[in-house]
Formats: sequence, structure tokens, C-alpha cells
Amino acid sequence: MSVTVRGTPGWSLIDSGAAKYGTDARRGAFHEQQVAKALEQWLETRPDHFHLFHDLEGFHQIRGGGLDPLSLGTSNIDHLVLTGDTWLIIDAKGCGAGTLGLDPKGKGVLVKADGTVVPQRWLDDGRAYSRGGVIYRLTDAMRGRTAWIVPDSTLLHPTVENAACSKRGGVVLPMRAIVDGYFDRYFSPSQSPAGASHIAKLSAHLSTRHQRA
Repeated sequence: MSVTVRGTPGWSLIDSGAAKYGTDARRGAFHEQQVAKALEQWLETRPDHFHLFHDLEGFHQIRGGGLDPLSLGTSNIDHLVLTGDTWLIIDAKGCGAGTLGLDPKGKGVLVKADGTVVPQRWLDDGRAYSRGGVIYRLTDAMRGRTAWIVPDSTLLHPTVENAACSKRGGVVLPMRAIVDGYFDRYFSPSQSPAGASHIAKLSAHLSTRHQRA
């Protein structure tokens, strides 16, 4: 079938991230763009229709699902795959070459080939549950999943499975897993179409709604 794409991958980093993150912003935006291409390539092989959102933000006092309002502050969602049955949040992490895992204190690190240890605080981040909670509210209590995608040059140490970010069922994977069809297991072969109201609610949070002409 086909995939409807909304938003620009990495736009918030391209638009304003460079001032705060410098070269890290450019690297992060590039990785988000690569993940976006992989997601579109995978979804175009599916027999059903999907909606793919890039760079969602502005989640303040989000209501729905019979739950109290929830805010994410300045946190955004890199990519969101949506059908009428479920959703999948994809968080792109361009951490680079090396081995990703936990140090002896249980903190996320990337160990480069030369032995340099670079902290990876996103592995220690428990806000994935809140991000999922926001989408749960915006889709009228529809359930979904979260995953983190790293470059294929990043090796995954078994300790990654114990990272705080994945304690509630998320998974950290290399980018090649997307085009290899790993996420087909999350979507039955014939998904129902995404609801118009859900599409509208999510579209209102696209970072590109502020994009300058």
C-alpha cells in the first residue's frame, strides 16, 4: 500500500538545536533523517496503510483516555508510526561508533574503540513512559510501544536490556532492524486505518507547524 508522511525529521534540531548543541545537533538531525528513510522504506513494504509523523513537540497539559493531564516539558518525539489499532514511538539516538551499555554503577555509556567512555544519559531516562502516556491520551486510550534506534556502527552490550529507558518494555535496536522488518511483530498483517481525529490531534504537535517560509 503506502505511507502518509507528516513533518520533517530532525526539524527542531535543524531550526534551533545548533545554538544549544552545536555539532551534536547536526549529527542528531542526520541520524533522525536516516531513521526516517528506513521507516518509510519498511512501511512501503506493508500491505496496509500507515501514518508516519516526524518531530512532534509542544506536549503541555495533554488530556484524554480518562487520565489526568500530562506534560512533557521541552521533550519531543522523533518519530511516530500510527494505525487505527496501535502506535509505535521511535526515538533516534545518533550516539556513534562504539559499544553501548551500562557501567558498573548502572549508568548508560558508549565505550569507543580507543577506550574513551562517553555518558549516554538517555539510557538512564525514564520519561519514555510519559511519552507513551501522551500518545495514549491523544489516541483515546489506544496502546502502543516505544523503541530507540542507534546507528548500525553502534554495538549493543547485553546490559542495555537493563537500562532505565527500556524497563517498561521498550527496546534498543540498530537501524538495520527497521528495514529487516523487526517491527512487523508489533503490527498484525492488516491494520485498520488511523482515525481522522487522532491524525488531527497529532498533526497539531508537528514542529514544522512553526516552520518559516
